[in-house]
Amino acid sequence: MQSAESEPKTERGLRQRQRLRLIEACISALHQFGPSRTTIDKVVTIADMSPGIVNFYFETKAALLVAALEHLAVEFETSVLAPVEALRATPARALERLITLYLDPAVASPRKVSVWYSFWGEASARSEYLAICGKRDVAFSDLVRALMADLIAARGDAHLQADAVALGLIGALEMTWQDIAFREEDEIDRDAARARCQAYLDSVFPPRSSAPQGEAPHVAEACRMLVAAELGLAGHSVLRVPDDWPDYHLVVQRAGHAPLTVRVARAGTVAYLEADRFEFLAVVALPPNSRAIYVLARNEAGPLMPGDDGVHRCPGRGVDKKLGAYRNEFRLGMK
Repeated sequence: MQSAESEPKTERGLRQRQRLRLIEACISALHQFGPSRTTIDKVVTIADMSPGIVNFYFETKAALLVAALEHLAVEFETSVLAPVEALRATPARALERLITLYLDPAVASPRKVSVWYSFWGEASARSEYLAICGKRDVAFSDLVRALMADLIAARGDAHLQADAVALGLIGALEMTWQDIAFREEDEIDRDAARARCQAYLDSVFPPRSSAPQGEAPHVAEACRMLVAAELGLAGHSVLRVPDDWPDYHLVVQRAGHAPLTVRVARAGTVAYLEADRFEFLAVVALPPNSRAIYVLARNEAGPLMPGDDGVHRCPGRGVDKKLGAYRNEFRLGMK
């Protein structure tokens, strides 16, 4: 037998489910008929509910339509904006995640996308769209612009304008949504859509040369070969990765241990960007310093070479004073 306290909770849950069922049915009706031709009768038919129950939750058809749009706006905020915002410290990853989430079928299904555009396209519904989604649109464009500005600063690409680059990505995403709105799900190649948007990003932010900033390629390669040789002499198996891999240069494997990634940089040059992914940093000092190699874990490198706008630079003069504790530490934390 239910207690008096649990009964209201059960009833409240039932009401929430019924309200959501009507909203989902309304979204389906809007997808099929648009705002002006969506009627209460069509909604309840799709929901398989009685017409009278709508009045219990929504006073008018307009209130139901607004609730459907608000539902999609909240879903977009929680499913796209919030997860991307959480990655603000790594703008390159955040932008990749943005493309994935923006084009996810859970958010960008033909059924849901068509509702956005039906409200925007019908003059009678445009004011409701702006009232509900105007702030969402501004928040979205502001987030993309901020991520572009952060990535431009981290890479040192001062010739790029964040507003223009952000507008390009937003346009690519919006054009993809417009295409989705007029297709059936089985006609949509989402992998290709994501690849096109990512290709835009890659064209603006091409993979950086693995040579440190201002470094001659042959010197950079010599530094990597030197570190690889020393790691090999220390008993590790070392794999040199291709030059177009931007984050790290070496993969180190030793029996009984998981592979480790190593980034190599010369003293006095840019060591890495905040968004780069690797586990160990090898700093090579060459004349006029005495030749030496310093190997330290990524989490140890950060405090010793704090980043300026996400760019971490190796110490030049006085490198041994700052990194001396890590000189010739080729064990990579292994016993």
